[in-house]
Amino acid sequence: MHLTRLFAAWTIFLLTACAFAQGTNGKLQIHHIDVGQGDGAVLISPNGEVVLFDMGEDMKRRDCQGAVDYLDQLGVRQIDYIFVSHYHFDHIGCIPAVLKKFPLVHNSFDRGQSYPGATYGAYVAAVGAKRKTATLGQELDLDQGTADPVKLSVFVLDATYKGGSITTNNENDLSVAVLVSFDGFKEEIGGDLSGDKANDYQDIESPVAAAVGPIDVYKVHHHCSAYSTNETWLKATQPTVAVISTGDGNAYFHPTADCLTRLYEADLQKIYWTEKGNGKDVEPAPPVDVIGGDISIEVAPKAKTFTVSYSNGAVDTWPIKAPTGGGAVAATAVVTTPKYAWSVRSQYYHEADCPAVKRINKANLQTGNIPPPDKKPSSCVKTPAP
Repeated sequence: MHLTRLFAAWTIFLLTACAFAQGTNGKLQIHHIDVGQGDGAVLISPNGEVVLFDMGEDMKRRDCQGAVDYLDQLGVRQIDYIFVSHYHFDHIGCIPAVLKKFPLVHNSFDRGQSYPGATYGAYVAAVGAKRKTATLGQELDLDQGTADPVKLSVFVLDATYKGGSITTNNENDLSVAVLVSFDGFKEEIGGDLSGDKANDYQDIESPVAAAVGPIDVYKVHHHCSAYSTNETWLKATQPTVAVISTGDGNAYFHPTADCLTRLYEADLQKIYWTEKGNGKDVEPAPPVDVIGGDISIEVAPKAKTFTVSYSNGAVDTWPIKAPTGGGAVAATAVVTTPKYAWSVRSQYYHEADCPAVKRINKANLQTGNIPPPDKKPSSCVKTPAP
């Protein structure tokens, strides 16, 4: 009896230690790491399985230590799986550095085939024989055998889209997209997928949109470039909030006014930016836009809400669209309605319900409960602030 109790206690200790070592807290965690002008996210399942979604290198910083340090402070000790969206350095440049610290246990899934350049070669060498080709319809279950598994569903360009009518050599178009599902919660992570048939881009978002369906969190494709996030995608997915991975002063002028305007018109509750970016004539428009740094999503099993944590310890709570047990939940007034609104280009401010506000380009719109000190009240401000 004594030995039986000792064995049971030792087993519980080992399971607890393993879970702690992998940074689990009993919830689904998706951390969007601020890697500058690049992409990198890590998922930790409630039972401690770890999945990397890209891990890019910023063009200006060329430094991967920040990503390694972030994973280390989470308690990560190994990477179970990797999903690589595509082969650009800002999405795979730091994978070798990460795997030197945290070994890959199972597989790295990517689009297959090859790509020129030393960055791609370093990635292939780092994952070795554990590299596998992702396929449309592929599913991976984490925490198998538990009451609340995490499902990862793959969407990738192949001959089945539109009867095989879409062909492209654009590396962004070839991005592997993954839908994360946990009970009723859903988040889509799709690399640099395109949604505009212009230049050498193709519209990949539209045929994928219906298959993905409504989601709670949208990791905005292609750093919110002008060629991503089309209206068909937003109407089909109806995200509650979005995350934009972008770097200060980037050379691509991300996020763009075109992309942001489409997000604003889709009435998202909040848009979290990792950094301010470098959009032409684009400034974050509070309270919808937030510069968040590292942005973390957490969902408890069977929960009806999820949280988003960001800079300086701020936490927002949002309802899940289709929580376990049925019944869609509408987004409630988590963000308070501001009293005033104005254009960054105008010398006047308005009350928020003033008709003139509807005519302000969303890329120029700013709001707040205190009037801007450098602007005058317009004629529709009933009682100017002292």
